[in-house]
Amino acid sequence: MKNSKLMITPPWKTISTWIWLGFFAAVPAFAQRESVELADGWKFTKKDAGSGASTEDWEKVSIPHCWNIADAQDGPAPDSSPKLGQRRGNYYRGACWYERSLDIPEGWKNKRVFLQFEAAATVAKPWINGEPLGEHRGAFTGFCFDVTPHLKFGQANDLRVQVDNSPFKDIAPLIGDFNVHGGIYRAVRLIATDPLFISPLDHASPGVYLSLKTVTPESASLEVKTLVANSLAAEAEVHLRIEIRDAAGNPVATSENDDRIAPGITLPVTRTVSIPHPHRWQGLKDPYLYSVVVKLLRGGKTVDEVTQPLGIRTVAISNERGFLLNGEPYPVYGVNRHQERQNEGWALSAADDEQDLKLIREMGATAIRLAHYPQSIRFHELCDRMGMLLWEETPLVNVVPRQNDPTSPGAVISTPEFDANLEQQMREMISQRINHPSVMAWGILNELSRSDSQAALPLVKRLNALAHELDAQRPTVSASNKTGLPTNKVVDWMAYNVYPGWYREFGEDMNRLLNERYAEQGNRRIGISEYGAGGNPAHHEEGAVKQPVNDGNWHTEEWQSLVHERDWAAMQANPKLWGTFLWCMFDFASDWRIEGGQPGINDKGMVTHDRQLKKDSFFFYKANWNPEPMVYITSRRLVDRQQPVTEIKIYSNADAVELKVNGKSFGAVKPDAIKACRWPEVTLSTGENRIEATAKFSAHPDITDTCRWNLLPTQ
Repeated sequence: MKNSKLMITPPWKTISTWIWLGFFAAVPAFAQRESVELADGWKFTKKDAGSGASTEDWEKVSIPHCWNIADAQDGPAPDSSPKLGQRRGNYYRGACWYERSLDIPEGWKNKRVFLQFEAAATVAKPWINGEPLGEHRGAFTGFCFDVTPHLKFGQANDLRVQVDNSPFKDIAPLIGDFNVHGGIYRAVRLIATDPLFISPLDHASPGVYLSLKTVTPESASLEVKTLVANSLAAEAEVHLRIEIRDAAGNPVATSENDDRIAPGITLPVTRTVSIPHPHRWQGLKDPYLYSVVVKLLRGGKTVDEVTQPLGIRTVAISNERGFLLNGEPYPVYGVNRHQERQNEGWALSAADDEQDLKLIREMGATAIRLAHYPQSIRFHELCDRMGMLLWEETPLVNVVPRQNDPTSPGAVISTPEFDANLEQQMREMISQRINHPSVMAWGILNELSRSDSQAALPLVKRLNALAHELDAQRPTVSASNKTGLPTNKVVDWMAYNVYPGWYREFGEDMNRLLNERYAEQGNRRIGISEYGAGGNPAHHEEGAVKQPVNDGNWHTEEWQSLVHERDWAAMQANPKLWGTFLWCMFDFASDWRIEGGQPGINDKGMVTHDRQLKKDSFFFYKANWNPEPMVYITSRRLVDRQQPVTEIKIYSNADAVELKVNGKSFGAVKPDAIKACRWPEVTLSTGENRIEATAKFSAHPDITDTCRWNLLPTQ
């Protein structure tokens, strides 16, 4: 290929391991699949140029790429008053084009070749050599085309892709408090296989579906369904070999069978494998992973191979015992995460995903809600290996398009086009992610309005049934910000978004909100899917902390911490809850916002948009959730002070913490139930003050945190 290195997947490696090569090797008659990532060599234009336009003046880019990196994080025009879902300022939502040359080797002439996208936002229409391949409608899931008939082998081919992130009436999300970043923002690859192959065309799934049927200490029964396709002109005899390998790569169980497959069909081949003495996937405590290697043999030689992760575990929610992992209660205290960061938009790298997960783990969370859409397979693989639980959800957010119900005069329902697309997105979400043990539940929706909840009720019921049809082993969940909605009664287990001390519920108590929503569910456990407050780490307040205006320009770090302290005090170990997810882990771009002194940013994160600064609330949760010894002085960024008498608050999981100011001890204090230590009246000296907190542990050496404050002279 021109201007690009190629990545070939060796047959002895997993699908996520690559070797860089600068050429295609000769392809033998019976060859395993090759996977070539198309990262470099692309051209891009930020306009709807058309499939035949000259690319001479187009910009050179690499994939992943998105075109809203700057214009979707700078906020609305200063003189505007935008509302959720409106087009704002210079934020471009429309059609753009990508182009790339493909040099297809002559040796691929007798193979099947597929073009696979992991995601493109929102509607993607690829063309090869001037011929359209079709389209994919949806911003968050992968899609795949068989491009064999369109290729010129042994010569250059022209690949073009129109990608359009305009708002479409039939594609969720219609609106949302987040940006829809246009672009091919996840990986693209060519896959070349033998004419007899494991199909990647079933909703862009890996073609292998795993389902754990039974598990005991002695044995686990695993059903493996493989989609075997025959593109030959005649019936083919194949040998299917399934190997279960332990974490060290050693085979622990196998299954082998012969099948005959008629020409031109894809045959689901289902086999059951028994795994002796299974080592369970136990979340963060022991995220043990097997691998399932499915080999397709013809004439005694391997012609295709697919590897999938296997975590042997069960998940459930019990009203008596809460969330259960392998039949035992497992704490679910988590965060919400958007697939976005400063100056990158949605075009995240592997290092970005790894850093995000490292920060989440450092804070001590056990689960992540992937808000409000499916996120990358790479992130799932990282969570599989780490033992992090994931709440996966469809992009059914806020509203649905409505029409009169032809079967019920006076009733309103969502449109059939929207319904069909959302069902497609759910099929793709589950088909592509079902094998990942980190996925704990399938989310159906987020925050429908009252009128939209009624209109969407038939759709939500179908989505719930579809989730159970595709995967009978995971529960369904939804997130609602209102009581009394008909869609609050559909899924297996409900969760609620509540913001006491931030939005309309000024001063309301988290306990009362929990009790109301618990009662709505018939005294069944609920989840808290969102809670929190905004906080700009440059904004501070001395003395008694006052509640800011949620859409105002002043969001103090102190108020954000206070809200989280009060909320967590009400929720920790609460028997009415099955799990909690704070909003949110990272500040993120929402171009309609102009608040907290940062245009275009939702500032409710525990960490700033650029991942460079951990707010005080981050350390509050670290003290409560992460058992590693820690101590942290809060309000440390309020350096220049005017009040000589102040409260000093420290977060720590120590047995006791001693405070010293300018070398003078103010005594040791035991952390309270939410791991906070307070010294209510400490007098500072004019000028510089050294604040020192020493955390004392019975089974660990002392650790110390320090900062310096400057008391300004009296004016």
